[in-house]
Amino acid sequence: MRTHNTGNITIEYPDAISFAFNPTVVNVYGENVTKAEIEVTDSSGKVYTEKREIFKNNVFFDISQYIQCSFGAVNEIKVPYSVQASDSALGMNFTCAVTVYSASSVLVDSFSFSTFAIWGAMRVGERFNGSRNLTWFKNYPFSVGIYAAAAGSVQVKADGVVKSSIQLSKQAMWNVFPYGVTANDSIEFYLPGSGTAASVFDHTFDYTFKGLLNTPVNIVCKVDDSDCGVYLRWIGRHGMYCYWLFQPGDETRQVVNDGEFLRNNMEDYSYKNGYHGGTGRKQRKTENDTLPVCAPLVDSDTWDFLFELVTSPVVDMFAGYDGGTPQWKGVNVSVENFVKTKESLQDFVCTIILPELNLQSL
Repeated sequence: MRTHNTGNITIEYPDAISFAFNPTVVNVYGENVTKAEIEVTDSSGKVYTEKREIFKNNVFFDISQYIQCSFGAVNEIKVPYSVQASDSALGMNFTCAVTVYSASSVLVDSFSFSTFAIWGAMRVGERFNGSRNLTWFKNYPFSVGIYAAAAGSVQVKADGVVKSSIQLSKQAMWNVFPYGVTANDSIEFYLPGSGTAASVFDHTFDYTFKGLLNTPVNIVCKVDDSDCGVYLRWIGRHGMYCYWLFQPGDETRQVVNDGEFLRNNMEDYSYKNGYHGGTGRKQRKTENDTLPVCAPLVDSDTWDFLFELVTSPVVDMFAGYDGGTPQWKGVNVSVENFVKTKESLQDFVCTIILPELNLQSL
């Protein structure tokens, strides 16, 4: 939290970095004031306004609900896999204005600040955008999520050979793609640290996001050339697209009746053309399909990475290419208990719920 003081007014407001699903709180303290107003403006220019009365010399606002509303169309975001880098639209700058009034409705203080909000949430003590290891399934669409606090250059190595750097033009959550790069063992993305703008930070115990200056980001993607399985994409808690190729299990298909009935409406027992047309009919059937998928014998870090699939509200299943463009369809993940054992390697298993299919109705 940051702090602004003017006379007897104190305003505590969010850090320069915030997360949409963490509390994003503005506290106002002051004597001889009666009400406060906050105005939140997202990067598209949409404005949210809220007014509150002062109680016992203080009042608070949680603007996370407005941040979440601005990310409401996240399902419609398109990921272009035929470029080197694109703004993922999972990070957005918000400008906020806080106005405080006295008992006679006289303006006492007016203060503005901005915060860059990222889709997702962080746990206390967790590091964001740190160095990490991923798996690149090279036969499927793939991107690497990376946060850049300012314009910069991502250095690329493929099997240890330096390739052309990828330019990032602004502060944003970026999708970086291995477009036009071939590798047999690994590909590496390296964003140097900066002494003026932190791209890596920790979430401390007082909801402060501590920027780590001069801390680089190094992402190593091991190459996997598998070409068969169920390929899923989801948005993780840190606002980055994640990918994994699962092995499918046995599909379960459940047919559900909706308002089915058959009745004899007391007409003559006429079997003209061999059919009794006096029987009334109303039937509607739908099909609900579930598919268990498995990532066999993964280590502890990979299990934690895959567990975010279960917690994500945005999960897509790869459905092939159409004219070279990847096709995706939205799916869901069954809610159940997941047990992480103390074994060094264990299977990660979950159940995918496919979209409901309206079979027939009459």
